[in-house]
Amino acid sequence: MTHFFNRTGLFHWTAINNLSFVNNKKLSRKYNEMNHGNPKGLTESAFHDKSTSLSRSERQYIQSLHQKKYRYHHTQFILEGIKLVQEAILARYPIRKIYIGKTAQSKNWSQEFNSLVDPELVQIVSDSEIIAISSLKNPEGVIAIAPISSHEFSIKLPQLAPFIYLWEINDPGNLGTILRTARWFGIQNVLLSPNSVDPFSPKVVRGTMGALFNISIWQNVEFDDLKTYANNREILLVSADTSGPPVNSLHTDRWGLILGNESRGLPDSILNSSTQTIGIPRYGSGESLNLSVSAGIILNELCRQDRG
Repeated sequence: MTHFFNRTGLFHWTAINNLSFVNNKKLSRKYNEMNHGNPKGLTESAFHDKSTSLSRSERQYIQSLHQKKYRYHHTQFILEGIKLVQEAILARYPIRKIYIGKTAQSKNWSQEFNSLVDPELVQIVSDSEIIAISSLKNPEGVIAIAPISSHEFSIKLPQLAPFIYLWEINDPGNLGTILRTARWFGIQNVLLSPNSVDPFSPKVVRGTMGALFNISIWQNVEFDDLKTYANNREILLVSADTSGPPVNSLHTDRWGLILGNESRGLPDSILNSSTQTIGIPRYGSGESLNLSVSAGIILNELCRQDRG
């Protein structure tokens, strides 16, 4: 598969003869035509000219992406919401298609994005069709489809630190918030262990508020491989645990913060293999902190110390 950047700066796929995500020859031809369109800036007339209805196969395909097994079978995921789609455009994420409802087109879609989008990628549809393909009860009227970015972890990778490693995190809301927090603190890499929540599920994607398009996500990273990689790169593995002491100065930005499962925390095998265990002092009462809240507190302290 080959690809290029057109003059709008947006990434487009060009060699898509074997479209696995299209189960219909007619729809396959339509998607091929769509991705070989005119890369001129999107004008108001272009919006109106693209007013069409979704075919049944298009609608079924988009709806299938609400389920993980179909997302990874087709290596595509859904972006829902005006801000989220605009964030993807600004980050030059390779959007495949944008569906805009009539109401959003006239009231909510910012015209400043018109010149940044290839008009062949945009399809104006009715508000009822947006509701039919959305996973939300009250969608904003803008939905996009984009490819799942794939990063394969290897112990031979160059320096990734500082990074976050999440072990069997299950809650999509937590993952979305952690990715958003990571972006705030300038963390470029987030690694997920096997049996973690899908980072491209609709709820996670919405929760990232666009951070997903600015961070490299590495899935199915085994801890043993991470440990070997960290030893080779002289990276400190810092595990968070409720019994750990407060963060002490690490005097380096070569660290990886390890956070565990929401209910079980980290297993002893990881805690015992880490360079250091840290915790958050409790000054009041309560059994524990939310995982994403803990991540923000610890990241603030780690980043303050190594960059302060």
